[in-house]
Formats: sequence, structure tokens, C-alpha cells
Amino acid sequence: MDDKKKLHLLTVALDVFFKYGYKRVSMNELAEAAGISRAGLYLYFKNKEEVFNATILHYGDLLIEEIVEGLSSKKTPEDKILFAFEVWSINNFDQSLNSPEVKEMTESSYTFAQEALHASYKKLEVVLVSILESHPKSAKSLDTLSPEKLAHLLTSATRGFKIVAKNSSELREMIKELLRMILND
Repeated sequence: MDDKKKLHLLTVALDVFFKYGYKRVSMNELAEAAGISRAGLYLYFKNKEEVFNATILHYGDLLIEEIVEGLSSKKTPEDKILFAFEVWSINNFDQSLNSPEVKEMTESSYTFAQEALHASYKKLEVVLVSILESHPKSAKSLDTLSPEKLAHLLTSATRGFKIVAKNSSELREMIKELLRMILND
């Protein structure tokens, strides 16, 4: 697939899925929004689920890119990790709670795009590992757990926090408290 064409299709699909959710979007609507025929879309993707999976991966890559670009402006490992979660989870959290379409897209990703979601979280963990490896080994958790395990615990806990948090402020505070427990003695 032509990379420019694929990027265009995924960018358009992301907008369409965020606007209407997963269930209400058809291949025809995706093709129309991208300015190609439905048959043309089928040349690139077998079905809507495949488009959605590729879109989730693309969205995760965009977030990772934003995180990596912004890390240099942060001083401490705690600030860097919190920034990563601001971009990854917190910034759009209230929208996911208040928009039925965004909420439905998020829920659909667990049903229709588990592998893509898992792959995206693995990429986030790689970024977190690089931050944790730069942290001095004075914190107890860094002496007993590998950076890989800590990164996995952070992403897993944050996924759970997103289920119980009532708003982005509460989600941010939960993540901050977890970081204090992990990174401070």
C-alpha cells in the first residue's frame, strides 16, 4: 500500500470513528470521507474491523510521537512519566466520558482491536522503560523491579484507573499518587 495513501486513509478513518463511533460507521462512509470508492477501500482493507485496528495503531503512534517530542522539556523522571500519561490518557479522558461516540470507540477498541491496543500499550511501555532506566536507583521499587515490569505496572494500573476515575483531574491525581509510590522512597 502506498504510504501516503494509507496515512490519508487512517487519518480520515480516525476522524470518522471519533465523530460517529465504531458501530455507526460503514465502509462506504469511510471510503466517501477518504475520497475513494468503496471498492478502492477494499483494496487496502478487508473489512471495517481491519480499518479500525490499523486506525488504533496509527492513533497510538501519533500519541507516542507527541510524547517523545515533548519529553525533552521535562526535567524529572516523574514529570516525564506524568507528561506521557497526560498525552496518552488524561488529555482526552473527559471527552471519552462525555462523548457517546468517543466512549463507544474506546469500548470498541477492547472488543474489535485488542491486538492493536495491546501493541500500542507496548510502545508506550518502551518509552516508559527508557525514562525509568534514566532514574537513579535510589527508589526501593527500582531496586526490586525491572524498568520493564514497572512500565507494565504503570500502564496496567492506568488502564484500571480509567475505569474508576470520574474525570481527568481524578485520573491525574491517581497517576501522580502511583508515581510517588513507585519513584519515591
